[in-house]
Amino acid sequence: MEEIYFKYWGKVKKGSEQEGSDYHLLPYHCLDVAAVGGLLLAPDKTLTKDLAHFLEVTPSQLQNMVSLALSLHDLGKFASAFQKLYPNSNAKLLNPECRKEYDGRLYRHDRMGLFFWNEIKNNCLASLLEIEHLSRRNQELIYDSIMVFMDCVLGHHGQPIDSNAPRSIKPFTEQHNIAAAQLFTEHLFELFKLEFPIEKFRSRDWRRCLEQVSWQLAGIAVLADWVGSDNSHFLYQSKPMPLTDYWSHAQATAIKALAATDLNKAPNVRPFKSIRDHYGFEPTPLQRWAETVVLDDSPQLFILEDVTGAGKTEAALALTHRLMEAGSADGFYFGLPTMATSNAMFSRVAKHYQQMLSGSGKQPSIVLAHGAREMNELFREAILASGAPDSDYHATDSTATAQCNQWLADSRKKALLAPVGVGTIDQALLAVLPRRHQSLRLLGLNRKILIFDEVHAADEFMFELLESLLALHLHQGGCAILLTATLSLKQRARLAEIWHSAGGITPQHLQKTDFPLATRISLNYEKPLLEQALPSRVGVSRNVKVSFLDSIEACVDKVLAAVAQDQCVVWVRNSVDDALAAYQAIQSQMENPEDCLLFHSRFVLQDRKVIEDRVLTLFGKSSNAAIRSGKVLIATQVFQESLDADVDVMISDICPIDDLIQRAGRLHRHTRDINGAYQRDITDTRTAPQLWVHAPEWSEQPESDWLSANFRNTHYVYRSPGRLWLGMRELIKLEAIRMPGEARQLIEAVYSDEAYEQIPGALKHQENELIGEERSKAAKAKSQLLKWEQYGYCDRSASAWYDDNTDISTRYSDIETVDVLLLRQSDTGQLTPWVNAPQFAVQLSVVKLSKNKYADKLAVIPVHLEQAVEVFKQQNPQAKYLQCWLPDQDINFTYHSTTGFCEQQKQEML
Repeated sequence: MEEIYFKYWGKVKKGSEQEGSDYHLLPYHCLDVAAVGGLLLAPDKTLTKDLAHFLEVTPSQLQNMVSLALSLHDLGKFASAFQKLYPNSNAKLLNPECRKEYDGRLYRHDRMGLFFWNEIKNNCLASLLEIEHLSRRNQELIYDSIMVFMDCVLGHHGQPIDSNAPRSIKPFTEQHNIAAAQLFTEHLFELFKLEFPIEKFRSRDWRRCLEQVSWQLAGIAVLADWVGSDNSHFLYQSKPMPLTDYWSHAQATAIKALAATDLNKAPNVRPFKSIRDHYGFEPTPLQRWAETVVLDDSPQLFILEDVTGAGKTEAALALTHRLMEAGSADGFYFGLPTMATSNAMFSRVAKHYQQMLSGSGKQPSIVLAHGAREMNELFREAILASGAPDSDYHATDSTATAQCNQWLADSRKKALLAPVGVGTIDQALLAVLPRRHQSLRLLGLNRKILIFDEVHAADEFMFELLESLLALHLHQGGCAILLTATLSLKQRARLAEIWHSAGGITPQHLQKTDFPLATRISLNYEKPLLEQALPSRVGVSRNVKVSFLDSIEACVDKVLAAVAQDQCVVWVRNSVDDALAAYQAIQSQMENPEDCLLFHSRFVLQDRKVIEDRVLTLFGKSSNAAIRSGKVLIATQVFQESLDADVDVMISDICPIDDLIQRAGRLHRHTRDINGAYQRDITDTRTAPQLWVHAPEWSEQPESDWLSANFRNTHYVYRSPGRLWLGMRELIKLEAIRMPGEARQLIEAVYSDEAYEQIPGALKHQENELIGEERSKAAKAKSQLLKWEQYGYCDRSASAWYDDNTDISTRYSDIETVDVLLLRQSDTGQLTPWVNAPQFAVQLSVVKLSKNKYADKLAVIPVHLEQAVEVFKQQNPQAKYLQCWLPDQDINFTYHSTTGFCEQQKQEML
């Protein structure tokens, strides 16, 4: 007799042109996903062993428990309202009679799955688990533990389901739906023959351990559902066969499906030799420490402090290589503060990761989170791209295939799943925020080393998120490496305390104030803290004279004088509007206007890359005197953040002392001979470097508008005139930036508690307001964080969960930004991305703009082109959540490859 559950479909073809059956039976799709999940948690995998050890079960027990739970992930599809979505006259399938239509917003199938589970668990679990002899209370304890697994699998669409599912779901079902779901569950228990560790399931302490690992199990559920929905491997099967027969088929198919991805096999780690062998140069003191420091097998945090150009990146990669070789990780994620820095870092990491990792017959994947044009083809453009699309269930309930392709089309997210990822720190921080697919991000970071550069740049909001992420990563057994050139002692102490507190070790008092300094914090109870003072490489020791200019005219004259002397010069401005004004003022007075470049954040990625390449050609390590002569760059903060370039003369608008040190690091960055050619560790033939700081006129007793009177945009960007005043005072006193000798003195003169007390009274009110705002930011960050230490993967872990397209930011900003996609209209009326590229044209045509100041004021898409926009979005799913804009149709704003986004009026002036 054919079982009733074979009358239910789980997947339906989107078009009749697809080969094979029209639908896939629900029991078989459930087993497809269970088979994939079983492979992702195979007993021989390190992740499985780690989780099983923590839960005090065998790896095989864990694999079987998760596989069984995954086979129940789509219980909600037994609802007649869902089955009505496939209008058919097939007598082999259910003919639903419920009057309620499927509601993909309030009563989606994952939420209805909880309804079915609550309906059937009491009727069948007691006998299936052979626990009828236990008291009702003990049975409830067991059910509570099983519910942790069910929360993970029912939340397979990327966020926990609402546990307050109303009884109003019942009208969407019929009684025989529940009977079919119960019979299917009973047969699954027979199929898996699972020996439940009942005593553990009765333990509240064990359930608490299970809740802690539920975040990883939830990520497994999402991934298993995506791969298990790939109909290029799991062909639709509409003819019933025994579950045992199909289970064997699903397991064999899962092996092939996962083999087609980069997801199931950890790369092999090549032996670490030395900095000299891997990079071709003698190690700096920091790098020598990285290749020789004793490592232990506990989760470890490293803080590497050294000047710009001291080789922190290579030191971090050497440490990472050694940690992977020791078995602490299978890959790494390099997180940087901005998109620009991640673009620049990608090529450096890509050059060396092949010496660190190898795969089975092919090189492991590396994915750049932003610079899409450089993505490695080995990481599939989308895991399920080869499969034909399934039919969507509802306008607000897309299939797993659609969700997967949409998610993986965003390289920022995909970078977390690749063995090696390079991107912004934000993508990692989202792993501790209640945003859809958070668990997938967290799973992607598991068994990876987190490397975060310029960690000093984190404000209070981001620091709260970083604290939670580091603690959670430690609980996953992970290691982290933090790089900085200007970390305050207070920040370093806080980072060390995060690690020890999360690891259950009494925080250690930091002793050393040297610079450079390497710090290792581990969970080794005998030696939890190691602080090593280091010398810096001679070639990067700096002595930059500092002088001040208090007018725009003086800055322009200084730039033109440098050009007249055949020098190259950069003026770093604090806002895009100021950069545009300086560009217009200087270019208009130059004999060769094309020798003046503009670089800021309002360029689409394609043009930014073109400008970056030109800047590196003119000012980079391989340039010479003939190439550099008379070249001018007007830039914003993106220059200091991203480019391995150096200039002969630099002007900088006044900014925080750590940023100023960073900017000064691009002044005579590369030692050059008489021909202007770079040579490592020689005495630079240029005259001693001098930094000109464009700042307000100095005053020992400044008025409250000391900064804002003539530096309005700077005051808008850097809202602490008191700290800027402290930095200027220290520079006037020292007359130079001397690195590394006076690095600590400069930072502590501005950011220590003692420095705060010395802020002039007229500026202190603004500082106190800012401190209050910082505390408010920290409180807001805490309120948004997942309560992962209190709860497992469930809806109680956050007050609300957000979709991926919702702006729940990792950075606090008074300025809400919008990703704007630039489009062109072809002669045939079709819309195409602004950048004409064979791959990633959409990503390369996006610019980030202030929502209130610009994005909301852009010309709307003309009515006659609205249909063309819809067609474009259907063809380019990654554009779904982008604001589309046609520059050629806007009379107020424009875009040009040399000036970027700006107002029409300013463009005409330029």
